[in-house]
Amino acid sequence: MTIRNVDILWAMMLLGIALFTGCCVVFNPVLKSVRIMGVATAYAVGAYMAYELPWRVALTTWCVFAAAGGAIALAYELWARTRYAGSGRPNRPLVAVQGFLLWPTMIPDAVEGVLVDAGVLGQGGGATGEFAARRPPKADAAAAG
Repeated sequence: MTIRNVDILWAMMLLGIALFTGCCVVFNPVLKSVRIMGVATAYAVGAYMAYELPWRVALTTWCVFAAAGGAIALAYELWARTRYAGSGRPNRPLVAVQGFLLWPTMIPDAVEGVLVDAGVLGQGGGATGEFAARRPPKADAAAAG
């Protein structure tokens, strides 16, 4: 079933991959390779989708998820810039040109960053993505402020 050049079945598969990867990355930090497996699975589904569907439908379906991943990462970065203003945290780019290809990692990274900032996940034990490496430690932020 296609709605405005977005195939619902394939979109549900991509959503399932994003959710599975996000949950595994965020809630099981021991499995760092799950992020790579999720990206590889998304690319495999994307390649088969490109083979199976008309090119316009496949490209639109992929781009919907790329735009959603970019919007989630953009929202998190804007929020993080206001929260960590003056703490020495380096700003990340707001718009990632490579987001069209890297959306399977952008969604779990943004969710992980929000959960670390909210205190649901520990700073060192739960965070495995790039947000953990770029966030200033709480002790340094408290000493500076």
